[in-house]
Amino acid sequence: MKPILRRLLGLAIGLAIIPWPSRAMADQPVFTHLRRFTVDELNQILDKERLDFLRHDEVNLFNSKGDLVLPAGYQLPAAARASNDVDVYTVTYDTTLPERNNQPARVSGLLALPTQAKPRRLPLMAYQHGTVYNTYAVPSNAFQTKTPSPYEHRDESWETRYMVALFAGNGYGVMAADLVAMGSDSGLNPEGYLIRDVSAQANVDLYKEVIRHLAGKGIKPTSLFLGGWSQGGINTTGFLQKLEGQGVQVRAAFTASAPNDPLAAMNAFLFHPLTSDTKYFVPLLAQTLFSCEAYGGPEGLAKDTLEPQFYAGMKSIDARSYGNPPGDLKALQRLLDGWQAVERRNFLKPQFRDPAAFATSAYGRCLSRNQAYRQEFKTDLHMYYGSIDPIIRPTIGCLAADYQRAAIATPEATAISKIVAVPVEGGTHRLTFITGSTAEKAWMDQLR
Repeated sequence: MKPILRRLLGLAIGLAIIPWPSRAMADQPVFTHLRRFTVDELNQILDKERLDFLRHDEVNLFNSKGDLVLPAGYQLPAAARASNDVDVYTVTYDTTLPERNNQPARVSGLLALPTQAKPRRLPLMAYQHGTVYNTYAVPSNAFQTKTPSPYEHRDESWETRYMVALFAGNGYGVMAADLVAMGSDSGLNPEGYLIRDVSAQANVDLYKEVIRHLAGKGIKPTSLFLGGWSQGGINTTGFLQKLEGQGVQVRAAFTASAPNDPLAAMNAFLFHPLTSDTKYFVPLLAQTLFSCEAYGGPEGLAKDTLEPQFYAGMKSIDARSYGNPPGDLKALQRLLDGWQAVERRNFLKPQFRDPAAFATSAYGRCLSRNQAYRQEFKTDLHMYYGSIDPIIRPTIGCLAADYQRAAIATPEATAISKIVAVPVEGGTHRLTFITGSTAEKAWMDQLR
């Protein structure tokens, strides 16, 4: 089929007229059926695996007897139930890396479809996953039994498994792109951690291919929904910005614990530390530094920013080369423990240890330009934040909603912000995800 006919087909079944940029694609997308997951298997994910997920929370939620003890004020939602089986597909497809002169990349993701009798119309949830340290713990591997990694990947993949069980297990299609440089792309391109456009483009290209794939099955999405947790939260708003800019109608979206302003979040960690802050501040620093160097530069940005004695360790964090075999999380813990006494700003060279100098540095400018909230959104967007989240402070969780209100405020007319910041009392990083995703499923059921 000629490229122009393929594009017209995609436009005909889309939710809006989508001015996709034309480009020669190296290969056709490949949708590979992994297997069908039963209602019983999905309910196991929604219930038992939820407890396993909470065992990895940075805030200890279990007593010495192994019983779950929730923070004061927090109400754990009842475990959801699936109502249909789900077919899970892995996807490989082409995208480009905007910050690297649109360099082509072959990347991966997931599509999950409810098993219904010849469905013709269904709502579609596009989910953006959070930070993972195992580069194979991504959506395309979330339902695989084995990966090339020597470490168990499913603990870090539970959020994707949960979203599939929660949404696809109740009649939605679910698509989820792997982060660039992870999954099938592991090691082939640099990671774009908190780099807005590289992640947004991968999501847009997966959406385009999913729409075409569904059309081939005679399925038309009725509504498009977005959702994301943690790093996936900022990727969700970056994706939403791109979709709205291209005229794509999104019915509703949500984020949980989203760091939508990387500069504000990093400035708080470096210059205004709290005893409750995550020790994973250090990996956030390492991954953003090397991602900024790879996606916008200049070359040598990380070496020019860090004190020399920390460079090799930070590089190993970004490359997941710590430990033997590489990537052993226990080795990462040892590295972080060895730096516990370092005053945070002292990871930086002396000339960057002042907030004003930091903000105007090459690294600070990179963090600033990768914000994903400074436009007026057309889409209803709920942004959940936890009151005791050690990774995303409440002030960061409210920032996008505060900005939207400021951007639309006028003395002559009343305008209503499309962003609603939703507090989760007693919410840790993981509890905020569970609360947000569960509540959004109920809301989106009314909109689908």
